[in-house]
Amino acid sequence: MEPWEEDDDEGEMIYVIKDIDKFVDETRRIVFGAFGQPPEQDEIDDFISELSDTDLEELDKTLSHEECMAILNDKIIPRKTRKGLKYIISEQQFEEIIEDFNSRLVSNLLNELVSKGLIETGWSDEENDFIFWLSEEKGKDNG
Repeated sequence: MEPWEEDDDEGEMIYVIKDIDKFVDETRRIVFGAFGQPPEQDEIDDFISELSDTDLEELDKTLSHEECMAILNDKIIPRKTRKGLKYIISEQQFEEIIEDFNSRLVSNLLNELVSKGLIETGWSDEENDFIFWLSEEKGKDNG
């Protein structure tokens, strides 16, 4: 990813992504590694490089490369150049991509817990969203 400054009123950073697959994989690793905690800037490289083989298998099961590419393609349109495709994103778009990857990770994890019968889910008109609670069957097994 090569940053360059856009001459706009806000001075927002713009990033040129030449290898979209690498970008998606490294962003997935950041989201997975930082799950449940906001990463500090100096920790981001650690999240990319310090995932174990087990972590990487879990990452592939819970937040696939293909899902992330679909999310990214909804947000960014590649630009054709003489050398191939380039993806150009703003800082704000990058933050949105991180949030969307994280939301998908949470959704996939909750879906996995529901399918295993560890939690139950239902729609709440009051909350206008899905709600989750511990499964009574699993609670009986534990107590």
